[in-house]
Amino acid sequence: MLSVIVPTFNERDNAPELIRRVLAAFASLDEPAELLIVDDDSPDGTAAAMRQAAAEHHASDCVRVIVRKRDKGLAKAVAAGFEQARGDVLAVMDADLSHPPELLPDLLAAIHAGADVAVGSRYVAGGGTAGWPLLRRIVSRGAGLLARPLSPVKDITSGFFALRRDCLDDLHYVPRGYKIGLELFARLPGRRVVEVPFTFHDRTRGASKLGGAIMLAYLVQLAGLYRARYPRLIGYLQFGFVGLLGMAIDSLAFGLAYWYLGLKEFGPSLGGFFAQTLSFLVAARVNFSLNAAWTFRERRAHASMSVFIAVSLVGFIMRSLIFESVIHLPVASGPAAWSALVHTVSIEQIALICGVVVASVWNFWGSRRWAFPAVGADTGGNLPQPAEFVSRSWVVILLITAGIVRIVFAAQIPLSFDETYYWQWSRHLAWNFYDHPPMIAYLIAAGTRLLGTTPLGVRLLSGIMGVAIGWLVYRLAIAYWRDPRAGLWALVLVVTTPLFAVGGVIANPDVPLLFFWTATLLLTFRALERERLLDWLLMGLFAGLGLMSKLPMVLLYLALLFALLSTPRGRHSLRTPHPWLALAVAGLVTTPMWIWEFTHHNSIAFHLRQGFGKAAGDDRLHGGLSSLLSYLAGQTAVITPIFLIIIIIGIVQVWRRRPSQAELPTTGVLSPGEIRPFLLWPALITFGLFGGASLLAGSQPNWTAPAYATAFVMAGGPLATIMTHPRRWLRWLGKFAVAFAVAISLYVQIGTAHPLIAYKNYPRTFPFDYTPLANWVEGLRTANTHAGQSPWIVCSNYKVASVLAFNMPGHPTTYDPFEVGSGSAYLDWEHEPKPGTYGLYIVNSRHPDNLSQLFVGKPRYLGVFHVTRLGVVRDTYYAFAGVLNPPAFNVATR
Repeated sequence: MLSVIVPTFNERDNAPELIRRVLAAFASLDEPAELLIVDDDSPDGTAAAMRQAAAEHHASDCVRVIVRKRDKGLAKAVAAGFEQARGDVLAVMDADLSHPPELLPDLLAAIHAGADVAVGSRYVAGGGTAGWPLLRRIVSRGAGLLARPLSPVKDITSGFFALRRDCLDDLHYVPRGYKIGLELFARLPGRRVVEVPFTFHDRTRGASKLGGAIMLAYLVQLAGLYRARYPRLIGYLQFGFVGLLGMAIDSLAFGLAYWYLGLKEFGPSLGGFFAQTLSFLVAARVNFSLNAAWTFRERRAHASMSVFIAVSLVGFIMRSLIFESVIHLPVASGPAAWSALVHTVSIEQIALICGVVVASVWNFWGSRRWAFPAVGADTGGNLPQPAEFVSRSWVVILLITAGIVRIVFAAQIPLSFDETYYWQWSRHLAWNFYDHPPMIAYLIAAGTRLLGTTPLGVRLLSGIMGVAIGWLVYRLAIAYWRDPRAGLWALVLVVTTPLFAVGGVIANPDVPLLFFWTATLLLTFRALERERLLDWLLMGLFAGLGLMSKLPMVLLYLALLFALLSTPRGRHSLRTPHPWLALAVAGLVTTPMWIWEFTHHNSIAFHLRQGFGKAAGDDRLHGGLSSLLSYLAGQTAVITPIFLIIIIIGIVQVWRRRPSQAELPTTGVLSPGEIRPFLLWPALITFGLFGGASLLAGSQPNWTAPAYATAFVMAGGPLATIMTHPRRWLRWLGKFAVAFAVAISLYVQIGTAHPLIAYKNYPRTFPFDYTPLANWVEGLRTANTHAGQSPWIVCSNYKVASVLAFNMPGHPTTYDPFEVGSGSAYLDWEHEPKPGTYGLYIVNSRHPDNLSQLFVGKPRYLGVFHVTRLGVVRDTYYAFAGVLNPPAFNVATR
């Protein structure tokens, strides 16, 4: 009996002719036959059209329509057809009639003549393609050539074939991609294959599914098959590639440690050793992760990091010995080529490369033998499926692109007032500050230690965290939606919305807050799934670091409590000591910050006044409906209108998706029903609190940023649906929303780095180039040197003091003795000048009322400077000079 399997998706228009021509082919056979239509739940009604066509020909007994609603894909549809088929000969063909059903008798005859497999071939005598352009013929031939080492079949991508059912007995194959024939032919060596010629005709109805995704899926499929056929060769190539990447990381880490962290000051031997140690640890960790995830993924369950480190340590010793030997080679008395090479590169880099090359040979052999022991055969089943692979590829592309864009703009955009103020914090590190906890200061201190006092140095680590936030949101979306496409579009929201795309470039406390916020959620999931104390303690550590970033992190603590109370597994965990120990770890991490808070003028009250009332020194109190509307308008601006609507739809959809009791397991991987409260509570609490706060006082758009960490996750599903919806206008709407968000974000970034339009009211909180002002003040300082000493730089507020300190040559100390608001940290840094100390006072008022308090006697007026942007005056500053009055810098006497 012949069973013909036809996988379908959106092939309604081809149903009548397909059924007619297949039944006509059946009529010419001398044995019974059946047609299995395996449809992936086509939205165009393909299944119904097939049933109707079969009924019209009175063939319902030999035409079966199978509808699959899960785990979709062409190859999986064919595999499902194999399982349902009754015949001893199985045939596969496309539904678009590019495979002529009239060839089925010839394929069956070839099987009866002794062939195990009969392939409808375009590339044997008598076969061909009708009307194909040259480029398509080249692509098709090239695809066949790529697969030639796997099978002798000339038209391995045909997709039109028949085979004996017993060929599938004990055959381990992976139903993936769009070329099930390729999978089978490559795994059927030794079988007798006959190619039957036919002429391929393009479809006349419906839309072709050939595109970039199918081509990429074909390459993924080839990679798995090559790995299964030639495991050693491909494994060697993969290990070598990881090794080369490790060498690059090793060299980069060594360079950063040796030259930028100052280890060179210890000399080539000691400094080189310390730098090598650091670079070795970094490269070893990266290499192990890549080899476990890629080179030896089928054996990663048996991989041992400790053994890998042990093997690598032997290689490290070998490398160190070679390094020591090379750096002590004579240079001046050596060959001319050696001397030239040393002066071109540096003897340390040459020594490092020689050591790495020798050590990598050892690491390759030892790792393969002991760290990743071979167990079982490779079936290639661990490769991601095409849809997942495409999504992952776009994720990598988006993250890399976002990283590059942020580096470019972080280097070009001047620092904002607040960024220079945070940079001042990094020069006076403490456990806390009046405005925010200290995390941003420590990040800036580390970044400027690596890259110097530059805008990129200030923004380096927060920028890296900003990119990592996208990855964390992607993982959260995967965990909830169980769909890589939802994760991909959640990531798109992160990298395109102005709040995150622009805000991620700027060094500010929101970035580490968001990083630790999302990381804490993922670690909570892992702790609930594994039920290990170590996971809970790690979650507590990240929760504490989040609170060290910004105080609204406490909202996540509350949200996590409510979320844990919402599920049986969460309630069970609360009856164990694990989450309470995690809370204790968070408290331990933040203890120094709280001690600082309660010993520095009650700064907690300042935070509360800023969020719910008048901030220190601010007499303006907004509130009421107008303030709420302003808050909503701000959210619309920083998220964009369409994205905000999609986010609301996502929250409502998740809210209404109430799980049944069966969807709330108590062990294993968290179900979407269990994850649901961990998405809803953080978003709703944060939106509700700051939305309500806007009724009492002005609320800034960025204050609700943590809510979007999970709101984007909830919006990932609806946005993925929109992007793949059958209705074209919805797909175009989604594309427009993404393009609009990208355009706004890029415009703001480009316009900030390189002004495009002269705004009369350019936002004062935006980054701005104050170098001209700094140069003017530097000229005044040089011209007013008094008694051989440069004058003090005194400013009327912390913003001016900070931008001058950053932009002036030498980064001088600046003072702000009259600060009572956000810049109160200046009061802790200042000290009284010695009597007779000369100073400059930079103020944005021609007649400031504190001149008599600041100076002894009447100061001299030095001039005025206009800060302009494309010819529009943005700020005006005045300068005064005179002998400073010491009591003005004493807080206790003022």
